[in-house]
Amino acid sequence: MRNAYKLILVMFLIFTAQLSSAKQWDKIIFSGGAPLNTYQPSLIVPILTEAFKRNNIKFEAVYYPSLRSLISSNVGETDGELHRIYDFHTVSNNKYSNLIRIESELISTWMTIYSMNNIIINSWDDLKNYKIAYYRGRKNVEKFLTNIVPERQITKLTTDKQAFKMLIAKRIDLVFSENIEGQRLIKKYSEFSNIFQVRKVKESKIYSYIHKKHKYIGLKVAKTIEEMKKDGTFSEIITSVNNNRK
Repeated sequence: MRNAYKLILVMFLIFTAQLSSAKQWDKIIFSGGAPLNTYQPSLIVPILTEAFKRNNIKFEAVYYPSLRSLISSNVGETDGELHRIYDFHTVSNNKYSNLIRIESELISTWMTIYSMNNIIINSWDDLKNYKIAYYRGRKNVEKFLTNIVPERQITKLTTDKQAFKMLIAKRIDLVFSENIEGQRLIKKYSEFSNIFQVRKVKESKIYSYIHKKHKYIGLKVAKTIEEMKKDGTFSEIITSVNNNRK
């Protein structure tokens, strides 16, 4: 009986410590490696804002260049990463181990190859014949191209728009971009009208990551996002953002 009492007491103390830790955070700041007006952040920020709000926490997002963002969130300078792929720790060789995935999928995207030339890619080895650009925050692209394309043929930039500008200037042959973001740029800027999709490469499931010191909050937010999916709030946010980006 005494052992059972001790066990209950220990569990109660752990729970209250977690609760106390959660209560002392009234604002959370996530950083992201893409400008906040681009596709992924424009969807994810309002979703997280609502999810944290439902947990009585104010949410803010800031844009840092991808590497700075990862370093800041991993050391706890910021509280998490806005958008990384599901298997982020695999493609980054577990270099940012302080970051914990918030277990609710936010969006799904297709990494897509764009060009202005009639290029046919029958196998991935064909890529080694071309000069390629992509924005440096995409660790999955970096991992994918490793050991396929010589490093001297790869250009890493800070935005997809910069990559498309290099493409129309004929300084490169191919651009790796997200399907939706790439199509948006083509529709928005007439100078990109001759750019077209060569092929889709791989689907990516996008999640947010939170610093391990906020593990308890991350569990609550994941549950809240799932609730938002059920009550329709999640799809309403996606629809509203997509309509405003047209």
